[in-house]
Amino acid sequence: MKTKIDVFSGFLGAGKTTLIKKLINESFYKEKVVVIENEFGEIGIDGSMLKASNIEVKEINAGCICCSIAGDFKKAVKEVIDKYRPERIIIEPSGVAKLSEIISACSSAELKSLIEVDMVVTVIDVLKYDMYIKNFGEFYKNQIINAKTIVLSRTQKISSDKLLSIGENISSLNNRAFVVTTPWDKLSGQKISELNDKKLVQNEVNLIKRASGSLGLRTSAGHKGNEVFQTISFETPKAFSSKSLKNYLDKANENKAYGTILRAKGIVQVENEEWMQFDYVPGEFEMRKTVPDYSGRLCVIGVDLNKENIKRLFSL
Repeated sequence: MKTKIDVFSGFLGAGKTTLIKKLINESFYKEKVVVIENEFGEIGIDGSMLKASNIEVKEINAGCICCSIAGDFKKAVKEVIDKYRPERIIIEPSGVAKLSEIISACSSAELKSLIEVDMVVTVIDVLKYDMYIKNFGEFYKNQIINAKTIVLSRTQKISSDKLLSIGENISSLNNRAFVVTTPWDKLSGQKISELNDKKLVQNEVNLIKRASGSLGLRTSAGHKGNEVFQTISFETPKAFSSKSLKNYLDKANENKAYGTILRAKGIVQVENEEWMQFDYVPGEFEMRKTVPDYSGRLCVIGVDLNKENIKRLFSL
Protein backbone atom coordinates (compact mmCIF):
# COMPACT_ATOMS: atom_id res chain seq x y z
CA MET A 1 0.00 0.00 0.00
CA LYS A 2 1.35 3.42 -0.96
CA THR A 3 2.04 6.10 1.62
CA LYS A 4 -0.09 9.23 1.36
CA ILE A 5 1.81 12.47 0.77
CA ASP A 6 0.41 15.87 1.76
CA VAL A 7 2.21 19.03 0.64
CA PHE A 8 1.65 22.26 2.59
CA SER A 9 2.97 25.22 0.66
CA GLY A 10 2.84 28.90 1.54
CA PHE A 11 4.97 32.01 1.38
CA LEU A 12 7.11 33.18 4.29
CA GLY A 13 5.15 33.46 7.54
CA ALA A 14 1.78 32.48 6.08
CA GLY A 15 1.04 29.95 8.84
CA LYS A 16 1.89 26.55 7.32
CA THR A 17 3.29 25.04 10.50
CA THR A 18 0.30 26.22 12.54
CA LEU A 19 -2.13 24.67 10.05
CA ILE A 20 -0.19 21.39 9.97
CA LYS A 21 -0.26 21.17 13.75
CA LYS A 22 -4.01 21.84 13.74
CA LEU A 23 -4.66 19.06 11.21
CA ILE A 24 -2.45 16.61 13.08
CA ASN A 25 -4.27 17.31 16.35
CA GLU A 26 -7.80 17.43 14.94
CA SER A 27 -7.82 15.20 11.84
CA PHE A 28 -4.78 12.90 11.57
CA TYR A 29 -4.41 11.96 15.24
CA LYS A 30 -5.36 8.31 14.56
CA GLU A 31 -2.79 7.93 11.79
CA LYS A 32 0.95 7.31 11.92
CA VAL A 33 2.30 10.60 10.58
CA VAL A 34 5.80 11.83 9.79
CA VAL A 35 6.59 15.43 8.84
CA ILE A 36 9.38 16.34 6.42
CA GLU A 37 10.29 19.92 7.29
CA ASN A 38 12.44 21.95 4.87
CA GLU A 39 13.94 25.16 6.26
CA PHE A 40 15.43 27.68 3.86
CA GLY A 41 18.55 28.08 5.98
CA GLU A 42 21.13 26.18 7.96
CA ILE A 43 19.15 26.16 11.22
CA GLY A 44 15.77 24.48 11.68
CA ILE A 45 13.15 26.35 13.73
CA ASP A 46 9.63 25.15 12.88
CA GLY A 47 10.51 21.48 13.36
CA SER A 48 10.79 22.05 17.11
CA MET A 49 7.18 23.23 17.23
CA LEU A 50 6.01 20.03 15.54
CA LYS A 51 8.25 17.76 17.62
CA ALA A 52 6.52 19.13 20.72
CA SER A 53 3.39 17.36 19.40
CA ASN A 54 5.18 13.97 19.57
CA ILE A 55 5.26 13.74 15.80
CA GLU A 56 8.32 12.35 14.03
CA VAL A 57 10.00 15.18 12.13
CA LYS A 58 12.66 14.77 9.45
CA GLU A 59 14.39 18.10 8.83
CA ILE A 60 16.16 19.14 5.62
CA ASN A 61 18.01 22.42 6.04
CA ALA A 62 20.40 24.70 4.11
CA GLY A 63 18.43 24.89 0.91
CA CYS A 64 15.12 24.60 -0.84
CA ILE A 65 13.57 21.23 -1.73
CA CYS A 66 12.88 22.27 -5.31
CA CYS A 67 16.34 23.70 -5.92
CA SER A 68 19.71 22.44 -4.74
CA ILE A 69 18.58 19.63 -2.44
CA ALA A 70 15.99 17.82 -4.54
CA GLY A 71 18.07 14.64 -4.27
CA ASP A 72 18.12 14.95 -0.48
CA PHE A 73 14.33 15.26 -0.49
CA LYS A 74 13.80 12.01 -2.40
CA LYS A 75 16.32 10.29 -0.13
CA ALA A 76 14.53 11.64 2.95
CA VAL A 77 11.16 10.29 1.75
CA LYS A 78 12.64 6.83 1.20
CA GLU A 79 14.36 6.87 4.59
CA VAL A 80 11.15 7.92 6.36
CA ILE A 81 9.15 5.12 4.71
CA ASP A 82 11.82 2.50 5.51
CA LYS A 83 12.27 3.60 9.12
CA TYR A 84 8.77 4.54 10.25
CA ARG A 85 6.34 2.90 7.79
CA PRO A 86 3.96 5.88 8.12
CA GLU A 87 0.43 6.01 6.76
CA ARG A 88 0.93 9.67 5.88
CA ILE A 89 3.92 11.94 5.21
CA ILE A 90 3.36 15.68 5.50
CA ILE A 91 5.82 17.79 3.54
CA GLU A 92 6.37 21.39 4.59
CA PRO A 93 8.67 22.99 2.02
CA SER A 94 10.39 26.31 2.58
CA GLY A 95 8.29 29.41 1.97
CA VAL A 96 10.14 30.20 -1.25
CA ALA A 97 9.77 26.75 -2.84
CA LYS A 98 7.94 26.32 -6.14
CA LEU A 99 4.99 24.03 -5.57
CA SER A 100 5.09 22.76 -9.16
CA GLU A 101 8.60 21.38 -8.66
CA ILE A 102 7.71 19.69 -5.38
CA ILE A 103 4.79 17.93 -7.03
CA SER A 104 7.15 16.95 -9.84
CA ALA A 105 9.65 15.51 -7.34
CA CYS A 106 6.86 13.49 -5.70
CA SER A 107 5.93 12.13 -9.13
CA SER A 108 9.49 11.03 -9.95
CA ALA A 109 10.28 7.47 -10.96
CA GLU A 110 12.14 6.89 -7.67
CA LEU A 111 9.07 7.68 -5.57
CA LYS A 112 6.10 6.84 -7.79
CA SER A 113 5.84 3.24 -6.60
CA LEU A 114 6.08 4.24 -2.92
CA ILE A 115 3.78 7.25 -2.53
CA GLU A 116 0.60 8.88 -3.76
CA VAL A 117 0.00 12.62 -3.52
CA ASP A 118 -3.12 13.37 -1.48
CA MET A 119 -3.54 16.93 -0.15
CA VAL A 120 -1.85 19.85 -1.93
CA VAL A 121 -2.51 22.92 0.19
CA THR A 122 -1.28 26.50 -0.13
CA VAL A 123 -1.65 28.85 2.84
CA ILE A 124 -1.98 32.57 2.04
CA ASP A 125 -1.75 35.45 4.49
CA VAL A 126 -4.36 37.89 3.20
CA LEU A 127 -2.66 40.82 4.96
CA LYS A 128 0.44 40.35 2.79
CA TYR A 129 -1.25 39.21 -0.44
CA ASP A 130 -0.98 42.44 -2.45
CA MET A 131 2.63 43.09 -1.46
CA TYR A 132 3.85 39.58 -2.13
CA ILE A 133 2.08 39.07 -5.44
CA LYS A 134 3.47 42.40 -6.65
CA ASN A 135 7.07 41.84 -5.54
CA PHE A 136 7.47 38.05 -5.70
CA GLY A 137 4.91 37.09 -8.31
CA GLU A 138 6.81 34.17 -9.83
CA PHE A 139 7.07 32.19 -6.58
CA TYR A 140 3.81 33.38 -5.12
CA LYS A 141 1.70 32.64 -8.20
CA ASN A 142 3.31 29.22 -8.62
CA GLN A 143 2.11 28.20 -5.16
CA ILE A 144 -1.41 29.40 -5.96
CA ILE A 145 -1.64 27.91 -9.45
CA ASN A 146 -0.63 24.40 -8.38
CA ALA A 147 -2.74 24.00 -5.22
CA LYS A 148 -5.78 21.77 -4.79
CA THR A 149 -6.89 23.67 -1.67
CA ILE A 150 -6.03 27.27 -0.77
CA VAL A 151 -6.47 28.23 2.89
CA LEU A 152 -6.53 31.96 3.63
CA SER A 153 -5.11 33.03 6.99
CA ARG A 154 -5.95 36.16 9.04
CA THR A 155 -9.21 36.68 7.12
CA GLN A 156 -10.84 38.09 10.26
CA LYS A 157 -8.49 41.09 10.04
CA ILE A 158 -9.71 42.46 6.69
CA SER A 159 -13.04 43.68 5.32
CA SER A 160 -15.38 41.38 3.43
CA ASP A 161 -14.94 43.52 0.29
CA LYS A 162 -11.17 43.15 0.45
CA LEU A 163 -11.49 39.43 1.07
CA LEU A 164 -13.77 39.06 -1.94
CA SER A 165 -11.30 40.99 -4.11
CA ILE A 166 -8.42 38.73 -3.06
CA GLY A 167 -10.57 35.67 -3.64
CA GLU A 168 -11.44 36.78 -7.16
CA ASN A 169 -7.77 37.42 -7.90
CA ILE A 170 -6.83 33.96 -6.64
CA SER A 171 -9.61 32.35 -8.69
CA SER A 172 -8.32 34.08 -11.83
CA LEU A 173 -5.04 32.20 -11.29
CA ASN A 174 -6.54 28.88 -10.21
CA ASN A 175 -10.25 28.24 -10.71
CA ARG A 176 -10.02 24.55 -9.78
CA ALA A 177 -9.01 24.92 -6.13
CA PHE A 178 -11.15 25.25 -3.03
CA VAL A 179 -10.44 28.65 -1.45
CA VAL A 180 -11.23 28.57 2.27
CA THR A 181 -12.01 31.92 3.90
CA THR A 182 -13.39 30.77 7.26
CA PRO A 183 -11.10 31.82 10.17
CA TRP A 184 -9.20 28.80 11.51
CA ASP A 185 -10.57 29.06 15.04
CA LYS A 186 -14.08 28.53 13.67
CA LEU A 187 -13.17 25.63 11.36
CA SER A 188 -12.14 22.13 12.40
CA GLY A 189 -9.08 20.45 10.95
CA GLN A 190 -11.33 17.58 9.90
CA LYS A 191 -13.34 19.84 7.60
CA ILE A 192 -10.18 21.15 5.92
CA SER A 193 -8.90 17.63 5.28
CA GLU A 194 -12.31 16.54 3.95
CA LEU A 195 -12.14 19.23 1.27
CA ASN A 196 -9.49 17.19 -0.47
CA ASP A 197 -11.99 14.38 -0.97
CA LYS A 198 -14.83 16.78 -1.87
CA LYS A 199 -16.96 15.38 0.95
CA LEU A 200 -17.87 18.75 2.39
CA VAL A 201 -21.15 20.40 1.49
CA GLN A 202 -21.04 24.04 0.43
CA ASN A 203 -22.73 25.59 3.47
CA GLU A 204 -20.43 24.05 6.09
CA VAL A 205 -17.48 26.32 5.30
CA ASN A 206 -17.00 29.54 3.40
CA LEU A 207 -15.61 28.65 -0.02
CA ILE A 208 -14.96 31.15 -2.77
CA LYS A 209 -15.02 28.48 -5.45
CA ARG A 210 -15.78 24.79 -5.56
CA ALA A 211 -13.00 22.74 -7.14
CA SER A 212 -13.62 21.12 -10.50
CA GLY A 213 -11.41 19.05 -12.73
CA SER A 214 -8.03 17.56 -11.95
CA LEU A 215 -4.91 19.18 -10.65
CA GLY A 216 -2.84 20.60 -13.47
CA LEU A 217 0.92 20.88 -13.00
CA ARG A 218 2.18 24.22 -14.17
CA THR A 219 5.80 25.28 -14.01
CA SER A 220 7.30 28.71 -13.94
CA ALA A 221 10.59 29.58 -15.58
CA GLY A 222 13.11 31.97 -14.12
CA HIS A 223 15.07 32.31 -10.91
CA LYS A 224 15.20 29.66 -8.24
CA GLY A 225 14.40 30.56 -4.64
CA ASN A 226 18.01 30.41 -3.49
CA GLU A 227 19.00 32.89 -6.22
CA VAL A 228 16.47 35.53 -5.15
CA PHE A 229 16.13 35.16 -1.39
CA GLN A 230 18.80 35.01 1.29
CA THR A 231 18.78 33.51 4.75
CA ILE A 232 20.96 34.41 7.70
CA SER A 233 21.04 31.98 10.61
CA PHE A 234 22.67 32.29 14.02
CA GLU A 235 23.05 30.14 17.09
CA THR A 236 23.46 32.09 20.31
CA PRO A 237 23.36 31.51 24.09
CA LYS A 238 22.26 35.14 24.54
CA ALA A 239 19.05 35.77 26.49
CA PHE A 240 16.63 38.29 24.98
CA SER A 241 13.48 40.06 26.06
CA SER A 242 10.38 40.04 23.88
CA LYS A 243 10.53 43.83 23.72
CA SER A 244 14.16 43.92 22.57
CA LEU A 245 13.59 41.28 19.91
CA LYS A 246 10.66 43.17 18.41
CA ASN A 247 12.59 46.45 18.54
CA TYR A 248 15.56 44.91 16.73
CA LEU A 249 13.37 43.51 13.98
CA ASP A 250 11.31 46.68 13.57
CA LYS A 251 14.53 48.69 13.30
CA ALA A 252 15.89 46.33 10.66
CA ASN A 253 12.62 46.44 8.75
CA GLU A 254 12.67 50.25 8.63
CA ASN A 255 16.31 50.63 7.58
CA LYS A 256 17.43 49.42 4.14
CA ALA A 257 20.99 49.08 5.48
CA TYR A 258 19.85 45.67 6.73
CA GLY A 259 18.15 44.64 3.47
CA THR A 260 14.48 43.74 3.07
CA ILE A 261 13.36 41.38 5.84
CA LEU A 262 10.37 39.23 4.88
CA ARG A 263 10.41 36.80 7.79
CA ALA A 264 12.32 36.15 10.99
CA LYS A 265 11.86 33.33 13.44
CA GLY A 266 13.69 31.62 16.22
CA ILE A 267 13.86 29.84 19.55
CA VAL A 268 15.59 31.87 22.25
CA GLN A 269 16.04 32.11 25.98
CA VAL A 270 14.28 35.05 27.62
CA GLU A 271 13.92 36.45 31.12
CA ASN A 272 13.62 34.06 34.12
CA GLU A 273 15.39 31.31 32.13
CA GLU A 274 12.25 30.64 30.08
CA TRP A 275 12.38 29.74 26.39
CA MET A 276 10.21 31.26 23.70
CA GLN A 277 9.60 30.64 20.01
CA PHE A 278 9.06 33.83 18.02
CA ASP A 279 7.71 34.61 14.55
CA TYR A 280 8.02 37.94 12.80
CA VAL A 281 6.72 39.33 9.52
CA PRO A 282 6.65 43.09 8.94
CA GLY A 283 3.93 44.53 11.14
CA GLU A 284 3.36 41.37 13.19
CA PHE A 285 5.31 39.77 16.04
CA GLU A 286 4.29 36.71 18.05
CA MET A 287 5.96 34.79 20.87
CA ARG A 288 4.92 31.54 22.52
CA LYS A 289 6.45 29.43 25.28
CA THR A 290 8.45 26.40 24.23
CA VAL A 291 10.78 23.83 25.77
CA PRO A 292 14.51 24.60 26.21
CA ASP A 293 16.68 23.77 23.21
CA TYR A 294 20.39 22.99 22.87
CA SER A 295 21.05 26.65 21.99
CA GLY A 296 19.19 29.78 21.00
CA ARG A 297 18.60 30.01 17.25
CA LEU A 298 17.54 32.82 14.97
CA CYS A 299 16.81 32.83 11.25
CA VAL A 300 16.21 35.89 9.06
CA ILE A 301 14.91 35.54 5.49
CA GLY A 302 14.72 38.33 2.95
CA VAL A 303 16.20 40.06 -0.05
CA ASP A 304 19.60 41.83 -0.22
CA LEU A 305 20.30 41.05 3.44
CA ASN A 306 23.42 42.50 5.05
CA LYS A 307 24.71 39.77 7.36
CA GLU A 308 27.21 41.91 9.27
CA ASN A 309 24.69 44.68 9.97
CA ILE A 310 22.08 42.19 11.14
CA LYS A 311 24.61 40.40 13.33
CA ARG A 312 25.62 43.72 14.92
CA LEU A 313 21.97 44.64 15.43
CA PHE A 314 21.41 41.54 17.56
CA SER A 315 24.88 41.97 19.12
CA LEU A 316 25.85 38.42 18.15
